[in-house]
Amino acid sequence: MNFLNAKEYLNFVNISLKKMDDGFYDESLIDLKKVISSNFFKKLKTNDQLFIKKRISWIQLTLGYYDEGWNNFVYNWLKNSHKFKKIYEQNNLIKYLINLNQIKKNDKLLIWNDGGFGDYIYQLRFLEHLVNKIDFKIYDSKMSHLLRDKDLIVSNSKNFDWHLPMNELPRVLNHNPVKHFNFNYNYMIQPFKKYQKFKNHVALCYKTNTSSAKSVDYKLLEKLFFEKKNINFLILSKDLDKKEFSFLSSFKNIYFVKNLDKSNLFIDTFNILNSVKYVISVDTAVTHIAGYLGKKNYLLLNKPGSFYWGMKKNKSLDYPNHFILRQKTIGNWISVIDELIKLI
Repeated sequence: MNFLNAKEYLNFVNISLKKMDDGFYDESLIDLKKVISSNFFKKLKTNDQLFIKKRISWIQLTLGYYDEGWNNFVYNWLKNSHKFKKIYEQNNLIKYLINLNQIKKNDKLLIWNDGGFGDYIYQLRFLEHLVNKIDFKIYDSKMSHLLRDKDLIVSNSKNFDWHLPMNELPRVLNHNPVKHFNFNYNYMIQPFKKYQKFKNHVALCYKTNTSSAKSVDYKLLEKLFFEKKNINFLILSKDLDKKEFSFLSSFKNIYFVKNLDKSNLFIDTFNILNSVKYVISVDTAVTHIAGYLGKKNYLLLNKPGSFYWGMKKNKSLDYPNHFILRQKTIGNWISVIDELIKLI
């Protein structure tokens, strides 16, 4: 496609990206491929180029084009390479791993967490596919207490030959959820405490502190609480302000957990989720923990959602007990809440 000038080109870029945000993934993918094939693309700032290529990989993965999507996912690492800067400066000989065939006998691989807590939990499943094949360690993870084998954790990058962002484990393993991997989560701890008093409760996490787009306005939950008075909701969302807490406390079927996860991040949540009847959650670490535990989970998903959840209406290829309720329009949770009320 030929563009008359840079202004026309940039306008096309913005329109293409908005199509993705609006959920028109196929059209956006076609247009973004035109964007990167143009001579104007080379004139963009490096970070802008990487952002566009990163978006292309997200679309491809969402649509199920896994080979192409994971191949392009390297641009996610390049975009976020500053996160590894501290490690990289310790040993500038450590190399970024493109594929597993690069690793030779006696080579050591350093895996580091480049995503959020939900990403970390999702990616842990892939570690078992490296066992007895590669000598690997995990760099200084904030979630190390969720690992069974604490010897996997290291605090520096010395004596390693390769590094890999944890979010790219699916890429180097050619992960395709349609073809199915047998995941046993051998590297995660098992639930060790049962909260019997919550066995008839429903866990509810309606917000995440990392994204307002993923979070449900607490005032929209009034209809849910009113129409489902027979359900005891256990709130697992954190950092509630005074107005929020006061609003929720006005309902007799709302319960809270004091000092949730104060000692160790997600340990209480981990054990509580294993104890409750089922889970309702937005796209945050809670939904991934529920998936790991095999709990029934109603996922309230914003638009556009993460590529983890694909495009299938109500199904998750990774978590068979997940039921996905998707926003029909960006920012509109009302129809999602209405659908949830009908289902529970």
